[in-house]
Amino acid sequence: MKTFTANETKQNFGQVLDSARTAPVTITKHGRPEFILTSREDYDNLTKSKFDLLRSDVRKGFDAFDRGDISSQSVAEIAAEAIRMHNKKSEA
Repeated sequence: MKTFTANETKQNFGQVLDSARTAPVTITKHGRPEFILTSREDYDNLTKSKFDLLRSDVRKGFDAFDRGDISSQSVAEIAAEAIRMHNKKSEA
């Protein structure tokens, strides 16, 4: 993964974008990694993967509830977490 400082990114934005088309790029600030710049396709794939994992976890929770393995409070917690994650995604 290529790394650019914030200053380098500002001065060479086109080059940074070109690099991010083929692989994620790290952008550092004060010597610390602060951001990852990636292509839209990579971002969409990552978001879809996260959503698929969440959907699987929620389904497992409902299946466990159907079997009587967990209480309704646990299902409510699972649903609340799914809503929080969805809201975070919507804000991004």
